[in-house]
Amino acid sequence: MYKKISLLAIAFLLLFGGAAQAVQAKEQSRIRVYLDGQEIKFQAPPIMKNGVTYVQFRPLFQALNYTVGWDGAKKQITGTYIDQKLQMTLGQSVAYVNSVKSKLPGAPFSQRGNTLVPLRFVAEATGLPVKWDAKARTIKIDRQGPTAKAKADIEKLYRTLDAAENAKDLAKAKTAYHPQSPLLAGLDEYYKDQFQFDLNVSSEVSDVMLAGTTAEAFVATTVQRVSGPFTWDTTIYSYNYFKKDASGVWKLAFPGEYEQEYNVSDEFLASRANVPEAELKAIQDVIDTQYKGFNTENGPLLMSVIHPNSEYYELFQSSIADGIFDELNFNLKAEVTHPLFYDGEDAVLYIEESDDADGDMISTTYLYWLTKSEGKWMIYDVLELE
Repeated sequence: MYKKISLLAIAFLLLFGGAAQAVQAKEQSRIRVYLDGQEIKFQAPPIMKNGVTYVQFRPLFQALNYTVGWDGAKKQITGTYIDQKLQMTLGQSVAYVNSVKSKLPGAPFSQRGNTLVPLRFVAEATGLPVKWDAKARTIKIDRQGPTAKAKADIEKLYRTLDAAENAKDLAKAKTAYHPQSPLLAGLDEYYKDQFQFDLNVSSEVSDVMLAGTTAEAFVATTVQRVSGPFTWDTTIYSYNYFKKDASGVWKLAFPGEYEQEYNVSDEFLASRANVPEAELKAIQDVIDTQYKGFNTENGPLLMSVIHPNSEYYELFQSSIADGIFDELNFNLKAEVTHPLFYDGEDAVLYIEESDDADGDMISTTYLYWLTKSEGKWMIYDVLELE
């Protein structure tokens, strides 16, 4: 009896031990894919056919930040990110990268409802190196290394560009732009305007991402007035895009969305400018005329003191046309006014403004920038202080 139990126990041990070894062997033979040290999880496990590793396309594209597209009628796969577009078709051994035809090492195929694509081609088409460890059966896609290198190169590019802009060196500034950049056509005019001012320009680069032949970076460029004609201190936050030139150097290709922040220092707000009495009266008359235009709903009078080349002019011109005086009442007054800056051609006033047209007192603090046009002071821009 005891002998039979022992033999039965041994049989069970052999059975389950063999099963465990089979599971372990299967686990060891499974191909794992890592992106920057993090394993990409696939519903369908990666497989190797004829020396080519295939993986489920959707998790791969999503891990690389690509937007996934699937056209069931055409059996077509697409992945898009920034200006990069990869396109493959089931059963076809060709792909298109930004409409350029490329040869695939193997055709994408469908297996149990999952679409698999050649991994190395996709990763390298996105600009990332791929390493295969045959012993560990792992594939490693390195995004951190190329991204760090691109960030360092783009930071170097902006050091060159900032220095050129500070030195008002147009030729040097142009070297920062890609030869095929659409920005080149307007650079002469752009820098002609910027170089009227004495500025200190400095940029910080962050959040660099790679998409094939394009790099995207978040750039914060701070512009501070040093001397000369007046302009606001600002910081421009933008997503800019870069491409490599013929020598393999990243260059500024085109800008993306941006926001502009005005920087008003406590030191500037505490300053006081000496303004000749006659000029101060002329400046005050302009502010009073603006208030009169608002309060009497006289659009032409209001627009007569707004500089025609300013954004402020376009804003109020469209507001009047849209019926601002039909919708709102005004009873504007200036409670406190003193000049912060004056150089004979430009002036900045600190104004605490109040409006009680609808019974409730509303108080707002503004900085008014006035500039001379043909000897006449006009409002060029207005900033609201929080």
